[in-house]
Amino acid sequence: MRGQATWTALPVALLVWVGLAPPAHAQDIVTDLAQHYAPVVVVREHPVPCSDGEPFLPTTVEAVLGRPDVTLRGPAGEQIPAPTASDLANRGDGWYLDFPGDPLDPGCGYEQWFDSLAGQASPTVYAHVATDPDHPGTLALQYWFWWVYNDWNDRHEGDWEMIQLLFDAATPAEALARGPTSVAFAQHEGSETSSWSDQKLLRVDDHVVVYPGQGSHAAYFTQARWFGKSAAAGFGCDETEPLGAELRPAVVVLPEKPTAGFEWLSFTGRWGEKAPSFNNGPTGPNTKEQWAHPVTWQVEQGREGAVSLPTIGGPAADSFCDLTRSGSLLFIALLDQPVLVALALVALVLLAVLLVRGTRWRHGGDTQPDRERRAGQVVSASFGLLFGHLRVLWPILLVVGLSTAGALGLQQLALRSRPSGDITDVNGLTDSAVGVILAVLVAFALAPAVAIALSATCRVVEGIARDHRISGWSSIALAARRPSGALVQLVLLVTVSLLASSLVGLPVALLLIALWAVAMPAAVIEHLGVIGSLRRSTRLTKGRRWRAVFLSALLVWIGFSLPGVIGGLMLLVTGWPFWLTNLAAIVVGAVLLPFSAIGLTLQYYDFRQEERRDAAPDSA
Repeated sequence: MRGQATWTALPVALLVWVGLAPPAHAQDIVTDLAQHYAPVVVVREHPVPCSDGEPFLPTTVEAVLGRPDVTLRGPAGEQIPAPTASDLANRGDGWYLDFPGDPLDPGCGYEQWFDSLAGQASPTVYAHVATDPDHPGTLALQYWFWWVYNDWNDRHEGDWEMIQLLFDAATPAEALARGPTSVAFAQHEGSETSSWSDQKLLRVDDHVVVYPGQGSHAAYFTQARWFGKSAAAGFGCDETEPLGAELRPAVVVLPEKPTAGFEWLSFTGRWGEKAPSFNNGPTGPNTKEQWAHPVTWQVEQGREGAVSLPTIGGPAADSFCDLTRSGSLLFIALLDQPVLVALALVALVLLAVLLVRGTRWRHGGDTQPDRERRAGQVVSASFGLLFGHLRVLWPILLVVGLSTAGALGLQQLALRSRPSGDITDVNGLTDSAVGVILAVLVAFALAPAVAIALSATCRVVEGIARDHRISGWSSIALAARRPSGALVQLVLLVTVSLLASSLVGLPVALLLIALWAVAMPAAVIEHLGVIGSLRRSTRLTKGRRWRAVFLSALLVWIGFSLPGVIGGLMLLVTGWPFWLTNLAAIVVGAVLLPFSAIGLTLQYYDFRQEERRDAAPDSA
């Protein structure tokens, strides 16, 4: 009887075991599903520490937990050093993790700290299977990326980003058998969606390829420079091109409920230090709408595409990116050091007021070039000469506009996207050495046309001063036959631009502006060569160099930078397409570049009049 009972109990035990087995089997299915579609992540290369590129990688939560330099802080001033996952369990509002460093003034500290995490910081992604009670019959497979720092137009410790795949399936097994129907990539406060068969979705087999924006880590479908001016799309320009490094992160499947080692799933505090405004540390995945309502989130917040900028963006697009980044960094600096930054801004305003009030602007309607003028009179008289002689100057404006537009169009054509089979260089830019060389050659080839036009402007002003009027076309032809003025202009532009591109070279660039401020008009009016005109300018500016550097820098900024700023502001406040705002910036530049040349010429005449006046007593 005992043996019979044993054989009778065995099937019962097997049934019990089989009844308990499905959860473990189901977990294996989830793991298989997560591994099958695990993303390939392509981050911008970062070959030199503390320089351009993406210094961080998506990593594990455990990399920052249990460390003595990390503290969990509470709403009542509680401090838990080296917090573990269990220390985070069920902590809510007011609690936050504090990493070493100042999120508003990071320097290179967070990058160096991340590097010190060493082996604990291996690339990792967290997989989460979710369903939506409002959309039964649809299953979401989410991949969550944890980054230790966000370094973009907003700056904060900790950064959670994600993508998800939707399946017309009720279970992971069905999902694995049927395949995805659509995907959504989280981008700032919104998302971009696509169908599984959409050509913009790049895949390696069934592994989706994700391109995180440098610093922001917003997930994009390909390599580009991305444009946004809203909370959903981000405010500024995200970079995911040109060079990338391919990562195959390890996949960690998250349990449905917090378990040992995953107690942090119940943490609803902040995964980074508290900071003002949008620089606060973020809350975790379990607080996001898509955690419990993935389909609703994708339907309501998803958009079909993101807006990419051309590789050569043009004056308006490039200025928009610069303006939004500079404005954001200024705002962050104001939050970090409000008194110091406010004092600096007040000082700049006072300096501008003093400079404006310290000169005379009215010129009494006298547009005779060869006379002494105050700095303000040079500016106002330049506008008077420009608009008073448009019938003569219009060919020069046309040459400047067409040269600038032609250079932009040819550069965009030379560096247009060329699909590549390499997911780290989708547009084939690194392989397109010919395109890069062509773009550079185009810039150098058409720059002389602009320089000739500016030299021709100086010749028109000289004709007005001598009461010997010369037409715009004739001045262009003469400037081309006698190119010393254009050559001086090119030397100045190239030298000063290269030096001013770095903080180390900026003082030298300002010194050269002070010395060579009137070299171009000296070359044209006094028929000097390049070296002779540089020496002549050095003599004319002696004793007047502070004025020369301020006025020349202002004139050059108005001519070369203000058009792009105007175009960038147009992008900000209008819905105009890039080509139209770039066209507007080019038209404004076609007017302001000759204005700049007129101003430099009037400054030359002023300095020459002062030189003669100073020499008069000696002559007597």
